[in-house]
Amino acid sequence: MNSRERVNVTLNHKEPDKVPIDLGGNQSSIHIIAYKKLLEYLEIEDDNIQYADFVQQIVRPCDQVLERFGIDIRYVQPLGGMINVQDMKPEVEQKYIGVYDQFGVFWGNDAKKNMTDILYYDPVIHPFADFTTIKEVKDYNWPDGQDRTPFKGLKDYAKKLRKDTEFAFSTPPVGCVYEYCTFLFGFTKTLKYLIKKPEILISTMEELLKYWTDYATTFLTEVGECLDVVSINGDIAEQAGPIMSLQLYEKMIKPIERKLSQKIHDIVDAKINYHSCGAISQFIPHFAEIGYDVINPVQISAYDMEPCSLKKRFGSIMSFWGGLCNSQKTLPFGTPEQIREEVRRNFECLKPGGGFIASNIHNITAEVPPQNIVAMFDAANEFGNY
Repeated sequence: MNSRERVNVTLNHKEPDKVPIDLGGNQSSIHIIAYKKLLEYLEIEDDNIQYADFVQQIVRPCDQVLERFGIDIRYVQPLGGMINVQDMKPEVEQKYIGVYDQFGVFWGNDAKKNMTDILYYDPVIHPFADFTTIKEVKDYNWPDGQDRTPFKGLKDYAKKLRKDTEFAFSTPPVGCVYEYCTFLFGFTKTLKYLIKKPEILISTMEELLKYWTDYATTFLTEVGECLDVVSINGDIAEQAGPIMSLQLYEKMIKPIERKLSQKIHDIVDAKINYHSCGAISQFIPHFAEIGYDVINPVQISAYDMEPCSLKKRFGSIMSFWGGLCNSQKTLPFGTPEQIREEVRRNFECLKPGGGFIASNIHNITAEVPPQNIVAMFDAANEFGNY
């Protein structure tokens, strides 16, 4: 099989010739520091390093690296990505240095740090931090999701890739409803409003839904015929479990996020890859009902996320994208031999029957040694055959 066939077969819950492998995008890429070390280790030159996401400081790996690891997916990425930071020139705001996104959220870090010491940028200034009414939400200067500027030239680029290569193609995230509330209000205030002022949070999610529906429609109308996978973001859990009750999720979040999923499925014949870190096992049946086909990043170190159990319980209704190796312990701090063994065990769990795309659990972080990255992807290729 070629890469495109391999990805589509496995996402239809059938066994391909081997497990597809991913490196790239916004949730399974690599930090620029780790990437530069990897280039040196592999003796590969990349004279035009590009960011996949500036605030996370992750890159778009060059073709030589992707070919070295046998990567099956390529990403069709608009200018700026989901967090639309087009100039990527950090500025100082209050005590932070960073960048504003299209919603007015400031992504920053300590302005006293040297730029070379900043590993990533957090949402530190929240434009809705003092909002207490629906009117303030409605009257906010929301960005225009129909702006075609980020997609200039993307249609021709995607068509050429589709014609000239045999890779599967995915988008970076084209939507983010609940999670973006945490950027607008702040994480703690968002959780408080889930209980104390749900009407304000619902109003905000409805406005976000309008934006992301327009954004996704504009984007996918341009390149949809070239895609196999469409990604969206959620982040509704932490390592110990969900960050809200299932009752709140079903009542407030699920109906709104379902609308975005339905719109995407109406526009394109592609699978939806939903990203949420943490312990999401309780949500998986709901994800399937919403219309999500795949979950990412399969954080196997979180509560109730043991890979064999996930596959047994949910393998018939959900595909898994991630799960290669514990990215908090084994990958940064283990030996190549330990990494190889962990990849082997995870493949034994997630590989049978298809429905598995192997990638790192979220982005490869700055401290990961290059030899460990090589060991992980070499093991994926070694144990991937059916």
